[in-house]
Amino acid sequence: MFLTDLPAAARAVAQGLVSSRALVEAALHRYDETEPTVHAFAWLDRERALRLADAADARRRTTSSLGLLHGVPIGVKDIIDIAGIPAERGSAVFGGRVAERDAALVANLAAAGAIVLGKTVTAELAYYHPGPTRNPHDLERTPGGSSMGSAASVAAGVVPAAVGSQTNGSIIRPAAYCGVVGIKPSHGRVPVEGVFPFAPTLDHPGPIARTVEGAAWLLAGMTAEPLDTWWSPETATPRFAALRTSEWDAADEAARSRFQADVDAIATQADPVEWPDPPPGLDAGPEVLGTIMAYEAVRTVGASVRGHESKVSKVALELLERGASITDATYRAALVERTRLIAEYSRWIRPYAAILTPPAFGEAPTRETTGSPRFCSRWTLLGAPAVTVPTGRGPNGLPLGLQLVGAPGDDQRVIAAAAWVEARIGTPL
Repeated sequence: MFLTDLPAAARAVAQGLVSSRALVEAALHRYDETEPTVHAFAWLDRERALRLADAADARRRTTSSLGLLHGVPIGVKDIIDIAGIPAERGSAVFGGRVAERDAALVANLAAAGAIVLGKTVTAELAYYHPGPTRNPHDLERTPGGSSMGSAASVAAGVVPAAVGSQTNGSIIRPAAYCGVVGIKPSHGRVPVEGVFPFAPTLDHPGPIARTVEGAAWLLAGMTAEPLDTWWSPETATPRFAALRTSEWDAADEAARSRFQADVDAIATQADPVEWPDPPPGLDAGPEVLGTIMAYEAVRTVGASVRGHESKVSKVALELLERGASITDATYRAALVERTRLIAEYSRWIRPYAAILTPPAFGEAPTRETTGSPRFCSRWTLLGAPAVTVPTGRGPNGLPLGLQLVGAPGDDQRVIAAAAWVEARIGTPL
């Protein structure tokens, strides 16, 4: 349990019930068992991890002042810089790149006492083209992208939590496919200095863990904020609304059935779940996001790719080509529409703790893709906090889940609502 549950591991180390070295050794043992087939890690240094664990144990013996995550091994997505460690961003374009300094969130995690066991695989350039990672539930399926290694490393039981990032659907989707919890916090809540920029208006670092509480603990470490900033379990019954969105008809029957069953189960234990009409323009959100993402990506990534096109996938080149064709006026109009939608949505969601909506189109597809992010796109555009919780399995035995979305800036409330749902209909996988 200590290896899979972040709060339990942190408490056990703090109380002297288990050593950090024992946790790291167990993580390395599990890595040896799973890595040859799952391929969740882009980099791992055993000696470094064990040296840091021994230092953590020595510190625990000499002081009672310990960080929230003291001595606990975690994974960090390979678009996030750690000084002296490779950060190749899933692309041959950045082959051999070594970070010069820690990203701000890594520095925060180090101050909280966490030990980075390794860098987790990202899809190419944190975009769409798959990396080598496989879904631990079925090695012929994708774990989703782009935080594929982070989700798979947690689902495989190597680390209790890992850092991911989302520019479209890259935390929520892989967490849903792998049967773990992912939190995409509100935009701007987690520092992005030292995180590879793809589309700054949309980039969100966030945690993946086994439980909602574990993900909230990692968020507290990432932000250097008190735990109760993020984690305050819901005592009152939350008020929920449900929204299928325009993607509904394209979702698999299993996903539609799972979603309706989840909503019905919640309604039996809470007030009736409401089905309000969405704010005007919300269903066009994925297209607005696509414009902003392509325009910004060609300006953040394009210069690095130029002259190295042979090292880049066709799908990434197509995005950059599209971004280069978007005019400044079109981009500015998309930003204006985003601002309008945020205001409309913030008013619309005010009565509710969370909106219930699917996280993905169904079970994880096969490995030639990372799956569609469209069930996540509008919420990323809005910068709204979102959580996915595993709630069952589909016809192929693969995880299915439920996504909860909150009001921008009201992260604690939607996290508490997700914990309420997890306790009643969640299915640990």
